[in-house]
Amino acid sequence: PDPILGTSLAYNADPDPRKINLGIGAYRTEAGEPFVLDCVRKAEEQVLKETGSTINKEYSTIDGPAGLKSLTQKLAFGEDCPAI
Repeated sequence: PDPILGTSLAYNADPDPRKINLGIGAYRTEAGEPFVLDCVRKAEEQVLKETGSTINKEYSTIDGPAGLKSLTQKLAFGEDCPAI
């Protein structure tokens, strides 16, 4: 696994309530949630008007979200590729 994103995975798996995520540089609230800048919120409002969905602020795994991986594999190798 990627050494930097691997620390984020380890952080997510750790049940200790005193844990601190030092793996990825991101703004966080006192509750440990992603802090979103106002300019980002305004940009997201525009995107959401067009897409009608939600946006996750957490970093994905190094190989990307599962749904995207599946679509990318089918696009690159073809729908009927036995390797996927």
